[in-house]
Amino acid sequence: MPAITRSMKLGCKSGLLLPSTRVKPGTRNVSFERYQSDSDKGRPRGNGYFRKALLTILVPYTGYALYIITKARDEIKEREQQLKDCEDDRTFESTLLKYSPLEILGRFANPFKEYRVLTLFEFSLNRILELFERNRGGIPTDTRSLGLLMPVHKPSWASAESLSSSNEKLNVRILDVNEDLGPANIEPTHKPVYSTWLGQSCNMVIYDNFRILTDPLFTDHLIHETLGPKRITPMPAKIEDVPTPDVILVSHNHPDHLDFKSLEFWGSQSKTRPLWIVPKGMGEFLKNHAVENIIELSWWETAQIAKGNSTYNISCTPAMHWSGRSLVDTNRSLWCSFLFSHNTQPIMFHAGDTGYVWDLFKRISNRYGSGVKLALLPCGQYCPSWHQKPRHISPEEVLKIRDDLKAQNVLGVHWGTFVLSGEYFREPKEKLEMLAEWHGIKSSCYCPELGKTITIN
Repeated sequence: MPAITRSMKLGCKSGLLLPSTRVKPGTRNVSFERYQSDSDKGRPRGNGYFRKALLTILVPYTGYALYIITKARDEIKEREQQLKDCEDDRTFESTLLKYSPLEILGRFANPFKEYRVLTLFEFSLNRILELFERNRGGIPTDTRSLGLLMPVHKPSWASAESLSSSNEKLNVRILDVNEDLGPANIEPTHKPVYSTWLGQSCNMVIYDNFRILTDPLFTDHLIHETLGPKRITPMPAKIEDVPTPDVILVSHNHPDHLDFKSLEFWGSQSKTRPLWIVPKGMGEFLKNHAVENIIELSWWETAQIAKGNSTYNISCTPAMHWSGRSLVDTNRSLWCSFLFSHNTQPIMFHAGDTGYVWDLFKRISNRYGSGVKLALLPCGQYCPSWHQKPRHISPEEVLKIRDDLKAQNVLGVHWGTFVLSGEYFREPKEKLEMLAEWHGIKSSCYCPELGKTITIN
């Protein structure tokens, strides 16, 4: 359990329909007569259940969504008005003013003009349209063909030195949003970064013998074995074979970014207890699943972690997305991206899930330094664009974020694991790598193969 100090001040029965029938003479002929008992009188008939559902779910939620849209728009306008008084719109003070967390009615909302609230109507319409799609995702039925298209490797994880057992205690201090991140190292560090993609946004990143696991996912089904989407590609490694991480970063609580198996395996009852770093409000969910070794961060806060003779920073940065595993807990916790740095030099950026905001990633770069060595950016789940654009990015937008961060290397993730959107399952990879070749950066911007450990020097 790490030592933590905090220096922050932020604050029915329906009638029975009978068919026409022949009866004896003298009796009344019955033809499609609706029978209704006395106990049924006064109850809604026919479409009563539909009206109840409409009144109890759709109408209130739509009203709630409209209220959130209106309040968020008003707050964004107010922040933009205050920005006009800033002498320099590029300063971190103006960034905090424009992109600090926004809460409405006790739930988080997006402070971005580019965002559009997902209504039940839009969600339902997209689900209906999906019913008419044939072979959604274009997944080959032959496992051999799938294996050729999506090769799976046995991970090597890192060098032998970086994999040496290390049980050093972590000492953690939470830095306020305005607090100094520490002295900068004049000489840049040239230590390699090892990255192994395990599917979706789950990556094992090892740097300087410091191990980070992002958005852990080691199950074959997202929600339930009979209901949830099933993994289309094999897992490169069982959870038991993964090197014990020092830190587990969770960008938000959607099922494709955090599974119960990981919570159980690395929870409070396990032999190894990594430090979980999650967005504000998500700690309660983890504690309900027997995970205690938790740090919650809000946007722009930093966990400064000392391990051995080295000190690392993990900063919580904004993202344009949402959270929740059901209607009940929608947006009760924050969502985020993370930036990992060493001696104030940006080493790794984990975007999680995000839509594109024209100045957000430039502001992140201004705050924590440009030229991050490795950016893990989601490049899938962008079709249909009218539905996905406010919450996910396309390969074209991956290149925009690369330029905004001035990232040295980009790996496209969040694709080829589950069928969650309308594009061909290999399209994100093919499109990103085609665009990268056009821009002359194909050696530093591409999609990794499952389980293949990549070394970035």
